[in-house]
Amino acid sequence: MMAVILPWTTFAQQYGTCTARNGLSGECINTGMCSASGGISDPANLCPGDNTIQCCTYGTCKNSKGVAGICQPTSTCKGSSDPANLCPGGNNIQCCTVGSTPTGPVPSKPINTMLTGLADILRGAGLNVVEVAGWKTRGHGVMASVKGIIVHHTAGSSTGDYPSLAVVRDGTSSLAGPLSQLGLGRSGTWFVIAAGRCYHAGSTLDDSIYGNSNAIGIEAEGVGLPATDSGHVHWPEVQYQSYVKGVKALQNAYGVPTARVLGHKEAAVPKGRKIDPNFSMAEFRTKLG
Repeated sequence: MMAVILPWTTFAQQYGTCTARNGLSGECINTGMCSASGGISDPANLCPGDNTIQCCTYGTCKNSKGVAGICQPTSTCKGSSDPANLCPGGNNIQCCTVGSTPTGPVPSKPINTMLTGLADILRGAGLNVVEVAGWKTRGHGVMASVKGIIVHHTAGSSTGDYPSLAVVRDGTSSLAGPLSQLGLGRSGTWFVIAAGRCYHAGSTLDDSIYGNSNAIGIEAEGVGLPATDSGHVHWPEVQYQSYVKGVKALQNAYGVPTARVLGHKEAAVPKGRKIDPNFSMAEFRTKLG
């Protein structure tokens, strides 16, 4: 019986394309084939098939005119693919350019849509992520935009990593969930809870930026006491650093300037209505850069 060896492009067609945690577009192929063709496999379970099928990306390139681009599958290129054999991989991997700029990750400006890329954004920053079942369709309708980010604390239990999950997901007797798109455990683990509009902000100083329809909400686990706007000594360092890193990733993904990253205590009106989070927002924004 004679074995049939399939060309590499057949594997790519069988398993499809993907987006790796580094933000680059790639193809789902066997790890051995990826390595042999000069690519890098991402083991983050981004592809169908068994564990040997992973998202393979091929790095940067310059097209025939010297314009910088990304080696990626032609089917994912939103600009011009150069067929001049400038990239490793099969014939379907070509140097993709858009004008005079690379086609790597650029800020997205979502309008009236669900934020189904949240988990990938956080994983791409190297963070530990738990996707809560049903999150991609959970929300009080779509997000009108992403213009701001509001950081909160849960004022929940003093024990456990993220004991407030059920409340943030399902709400309370007086306020229906979801109460935020994202949660952050004491271990630094992110919980992706909803992709749509969430009831986290209430009345804000500018609802067109910080209202529920226009701002991502993050509920980080913490008892919330003592109320303070100094330092972050009441937060586990691993959680605090993950908070900074995750918000940075969201800023980069959605083009949110640091000036529009507010604590709930800063965004809420009337002033004094909220005390969260109980750390210095000035210090937090300084770390965001």
